Amino acid sequence: MKRALVLSGGGARGAFQVGVLKYLKEINWTPDLIFGTSVGAINAAGLGTGMSIDQMILLWQAYRRKKMFRLTLPTLIHSLKSRKRFSPMSDTRPLQKLLETHIRLDNLKNAGPEIYISALNMKTGQICYFNKHAVTIKHLMAASAIPGLFGWQYIDNVPYWDAGLMVNTPINPALQLKATEIVAVLHSPVGAFNMEEPRSHMDVAQLVFEHFLIGSYTNALPDTSWQVNPDALCHATPLPNSPQLQLAANGTRILTVAPTRMLGLRSLLNFSLRQATTLIDEGYNNARIQLKNELTST
Repeated sequence: MKRALVLSGGGARGAFQVGVLKYLKEINWTPDLIFGTSVGAINAAGLGTGMSIDQMILLWQAYRRKKMFRLTLPTLIHSLKSRKRFSPMSDTRPLQKLLETHIRLDNLKNAGPEIYISALNMKTGQICYFNKHAVTIKHLMAASAIPGLFGWQYIDNVPYWDAGLMVNTPINPALQLKATEIVAVLHSPVGAFNMEEPRSHMDVAQLVFEHFLIGSYTNALPDTSWQVNPDALCHATPLPNSPQLQLAANGTRILTVAPTRMLGLRSLLNFSLRQATTLIDEGYNNARIQLKNELTST
């Protein structure tokens, strides 16, 4: 059996993943493949370097936004007034220092599981999956470079930024590498649970963004309904944890852990202790409930 862990992007919502990792550790579920986008790439790298779950929890609870990126009025004004050359809205040197301090890349190269992080080639629009032997701090900075807010990174003279724009949940490479059991950690309840219709403009904006977050996952799912009834009037992509995904065409079991509530747009950049602690707890409890009796332990 080949197990894969897929970690989505989602900014400060990445604390939710740490709670899921805590549960997976408790039941001795160990992945052979780990894929990460944006903050999922950073969590994947941390896991691959041998950081304990307790260390990851402390890291998430210790660092506030100002210790990761600085968003000041002068920086914002300079960015918006810059016309000849793009200037990012924030200073991400604190994030780079954080990664250099805590991510031991030599350990990553010797990690047991195969680890892949994604970044988007700005010139071609191609998603590139860098394996653990290629990853540097610059790759992690590129993987988490939110367009506009953060500056892009050059890797071999090619500009890269956050692949979450196109593939926020990188499940397709796990399917391509023939994983037989996949756990995908989502940062949105949309796609995992039925949502109420929006009532306000803010509700519409939030739902649009949640669809954006979940889109790459939904579109990558194997839809066996085409084989079951090719003449059906409607072919809807399968819901997470549905029978269609329990035994997909290639025999892969796809399981998900997702929040059970809308987290709100502000949650993306909310690196407060309160949110981090809440999401870690929710990730753990949701994984315990949503994955109960579903996974095979080592």
